[in-house]
Order: sequence, then structure tokens, then C-alpha cells
Amino acid sequence: MNAAADSSGEMLLSIVVPVFNVARYLREGLESLLRQDFDDPYEVILIDDCSTDDSLSICREFAALHPGIFQLIESAANAGVSAARNTGLARARGRYLMFFDPDDILPAETLEHIFRAAEKYSADIVKGNLVLFDDSGQRPAPDQVKRTTLITGDTVLTTLFEHSRVRGHIGGKLFRRDKFASLRFPVGVRMAQDLLFFSEMFAGADSLLLLARDVYHYRKHPQGSTGRKYEKGSYIDWLFAVEQSGKFASTGEQLRAHRALLLRTMVQIARECRKLSPQSAAAVVQVIEQKCAQWNLRLVDLLISDKPGLRDIGRYVKLQLALRQIRRNLAHA
Repeated sequence: MNAAADSSGEMLLSIVVPVFNVARYLREGLESLLRQDFDDPYEVILIDDCSTDDSLSICREFAALHPGIFQLIESAANAGVSAARNTGLARARGRYLMFFDPDDILPAETLEHIFRAAEKYSADIVKGNLVLFDDSGQRPAPDQVKRTTLITGDTVLTTLFEHSRVRGHIGGKLFRRDKFASLRFPVGVRMAQDLLFFSEMFAGADSLLLLARDVYHYRKHPQGSTGRKYEKGSYIDWLFAVEQSGKFASTGEQLRAHRALLLRTMVQIARECRKLSPQSAAAVVQVIEQKCAQWNLRLVDLLISDKPGLRDIGRYVKLQLALRQIRRNLAHA
């Protein structure tokens, strides 16, 4: 690990880390950033968003012990994860940028593999594989790839909307600062704000490299950002983000892929809704029905406008079956 910059004076990689009340996991996460098998200069920008636990003191410790790598920004007021990431983006100096959530873990070889891949393929964006883990063990993320693949042109955004090989989360992605430094996360969107951010990025990218290596370990726990989304109402923001991501679609292929993403999202929400209390489920079903009407997610519309494959027809059937079960449960509540 080198300090501030290489012989040319250039910082090669910046890692932006928003921090808020994650003291339980923070030290392990930051140590994983410190133990990278990467001989080139990189920086870690910590943005503490007014934590009330020991997170700030841990951040101060790492910044004091490793000033050549860790920088600490202490927010004056709690503004949320989007504002924190935007602050880090404005401070970053690296040729490439990436995000890291401090309750996750970065394998020791990540920076070496993902940076070298970006340089080798001259890729605007590199996405590596994620591993999901919790106290019971670990498993591959659903969007893992088995073969390294370079995607170019309009297909880059289509691939994001398809959600099979890459998704809108922050983990495991590296991107060029000179091309995307002006992008910012939408402040005030409580869920799936990263999908909106990356939709704009992928729409402007000329190339995307899908790297067949595990580069990010994502911790699953009940206190995560997606927990209790129906109770808090943040799933409304999720729907907003998925809907608004479609404004970056410009080709017929992209539009069809986005419509499939809308349907996929409805299916996921409806299936999760089956586990809610009757009162909560009734409110969510009402939102689902309103959105399905607004987005024209009826079978006849799909058949006429989208020419769906068997997978999309299957999703529509799953949506209707889930809604039928919810209505039946509500009738007997």
C-alpha cells in the first residue's frame, strides 16, 4: 500500500464510505479496506453522518493511525446516506471511484483485481461478483456471472434493467471519475436511490465489464436499509426510484427491459406483502393496484406493446396469484 499518490501525482482509486451508527461492524469493515493487496495509491473517504454510537470515534482512530489512506469528514447535521455519498464524491481524487458500506467486507484482492480489469479493458464501469453473508454462512448473490464479459453501447443500460447480471446496488462497482464525477445521489429518496444513480451512469457509459470474480461481501442483517420498508413506508420510494429510472431509457430494447423491471418489482412486493399484517397488507395492495394501472401492467398491454417472453408472462401470473392470496387473506382477517 502506497501513500498519497503515485510518481505522477495521481491518486488512482477513491473509496467513498458513508458511516452512521454501525459501530458493531465498522472496525471489521475498515480493516478489510486497509488490508488490500494493492500496491498503488488509494484513498478511503469516511463521511460520518452524525452517528450517536461509537462509529465516529472508530473513524477518528483509523484516520489518525493511517492518514495516508483514510480521510474523515464529520457532517454538521444528519442528512442521510445519499447526502453523505455526495459529499464523498465531491472530495474524491481518484482515477476510479467506488462505494463501500461499512457493515460489509472487501476481500483482500478486490482492489487489485477490479482496478487491473478496468485498465485492461478500458471499461467505464466494472462490476464484480457479490457474496451475501450473515451469521449462518454465505451464498452467491443472484446476479453473479461465471464468465468475464465486456458490454458496450446501448446494451449497457439494458443490462442493468434486466437485473440478471447486474443490479442497482452500490457493492462491487468501480467507475471512472473523469466521466461520472458530476453525478449525484437523489437526496430524500429513502430506498433504491442507488438504482437511480446507476441508471443515469449506465445510460452515459460506453462500456461495462462484468468481472467473474468475487469482489464484495454484503452483510445481510435485520438492521439493513431495506428492513421494515413496509412499516416505514420506504417501499414507496423504491417504487418511485424504479419508475424514474425509466427516464434514462432511449431505445426500444431499453424501454422493454425497463417495463420488465417494473413488473419484476411488483411481483417482489406482492409476494413479500403476503407476510404482512392485514392492516399493512391492505395498504400495500392498494398501492400495487394503483401502480399496475398507472404502468399498464395488464396482460393485454404486455402482449401488445412488449412482446413478452415466457419469463415475463410467468411473472405476471405470479403477480396475480400473489394478489389473489392476499385478497383471500384479507377477506378472512
